[in-house]
Amino acid sequence: MYDFSDRVAVVTGSGRGIGKGTALRLAKEGADLIIIDLNKSNAESTVNEIKAMGRKAISIVADVSSASEVDRIKKISFENFDKVDFLVNNAGISRYKSILDSTEEDWDQHVDIMAKGTFLMMKAFAGEMMKQKFGRIVNLGSYVAQLNCTTKYFGPYCAAKFGIIGLTQVAAQEFAPFVTVNAVGPGDVATDMMEVEWEQEAGLKNKTAIEVKEEYRVRLLLQEFEMPVDIANAIAHLCSDQARHITGAHHIVSGGLPYLAKA
Repeated sequence: MYDFSDRVAVVTGSGRGIGKGTALRLAKEGADLIIIDLNKSNAESTVNEIKAMGRKAISIVADVSSASEVDRIKKISFENFDKVDFLVNNAGISRYKSILDSTEEDWDQHVDIMAKGTFLMMKAFAGEMMKQKFGRIVNLGSYVAQLNCTTKYFGPYCAAKFGIIGLTQVAAQEFAPFVTVNAVGPGDVATDMMEVEWEQEAGLKNKTAIEVKEEYRVRLLLQEFEMPVDIANAIAHLCSDQARHITGAHHIVSGGLPYLAKA
């Protein structure tokens, strides 16, 4: 569908889930990949799959919430490739807790990994994209990062995601006209992280994880969970020339999740 044969992409949190799906989708269209993840085994697994597709790929085990680690990511990236065209800020966490039960560590980890990590990665790579007069940045927002769409027990998560949307809109203005900056907001995606959320919620509701999962499914207009590839398809589109006049947007890809339906 797209021709990314001369493109190099950095995808954070790409050892599994949406990040891995995105990396594989970009590679399928011909891009070479820089895989960032905290889990070495997962990162190398993604790299091996990309190489099997005939594309170049390297893995970097790093924490995007650390400025020094992000500097290392940038250094290694440009040691292995002469440019970076796409940056997908996907790394994230999610914990199902009330504000009263959330700890300072819970807050710091959500905001640091997602909002701060997005800030640091854009700061590291956007300048080079502007110099080369081309770049596509896609940040992972969320369907909950909209007014009147927040979900209880996700306070730190919602705060971090709203922060990412704010950063996206500011960056779209500052990095224009050659670099577009957008966000994709997933809904309920069938990933390992989502399975953990359902287990956490089940514990608070005195239900089974299977029952909670079914509650989530039936509230979707399309009646089925998204898969990582569904989010990856939207990200690939925003990286393509077909989306060259889209910037500062937050595309919600939620399977028709009714915004006022609360779990």
